[in-house]
Amino acid sequence: MVERYALAICLGKQKSHKNLPDQLELAIGAKVLVTKNIETDLDITNGMRGEIVDIVLDPCEPKHDDNGPVTHLKYLPLYILVKMKRTRAQKLAGLDENVIPIEPTSQKIYLKIRRGKKIVSRTLIRKQFSMTSAYAFTDYHSQGQTILYVLIDIGKPPTGKLNLFNLYVALSRSSGRRTIQLLRDFQPEALLMGHEPEVMAEDNRLEGLNSRTKRWWDKMKEGSVSR
Repeated sequence: MVERYALAICLGKQKSHKNLPDQLELAIGAKVLVTKNIETDLDITNGMRGEIVDIVLDPCEPKHDDNGPVTHLKYLPLYILVKMKRTRAQKLAGLDENVIPIEPTSQKIYLKIRRGKKIVSRTLIRKQFSMTSAYAFTDYHSQGQTILYVLIDIGKPPTGKLNLFNLYVALSRSSGRRTIQLLRDFQPEALLMGHEPEVMAEDNRLEGLNSRTKRWWDKMKEGSVSR
């Protein structure tokens, strides 16, 4: 009980901890997005999308009414079979192409608990699936992806502001104007804003480095030919 209280104080009102949500709504056929680099070599990384094809329950899970609209699980599923949009994983026996099992992720939480006059340390291990629903997501999570049809929002956000990088990523996620649509009006001046001076300075530095490298390489080739 003391550990549970300390954990509640530690997490406060957060709905997630270290990208692991408190609750996760899953359904066969649901579109999901990976929220952590699970296996970079197989391209199962933060932002990759897929569709749930099966949920393999824990053997200790009590029987549920399959006809009910919502089922609350007592135990985490053993794994979830997800058909990824793309992956470098080889086809697994008995599964369709691009279907892979995703297991729960473990995260350690370090707590300080008062025991009488002493403060003792405790380490809790929390498990949850590193994924979330993928019917809407940020431009950060969409980087590097081509989406067949996309509805984007580049209107003024509730907090902060958009920059040219946000706009570029959002507007370039699909293959053309026929497959992309704006959700609402936006401020035209957002497209006219300038880059930060530090960004322009770095761009100029890289451009100069590229030119110097090219000249050096051309001289190296000329020297090789003359010999």
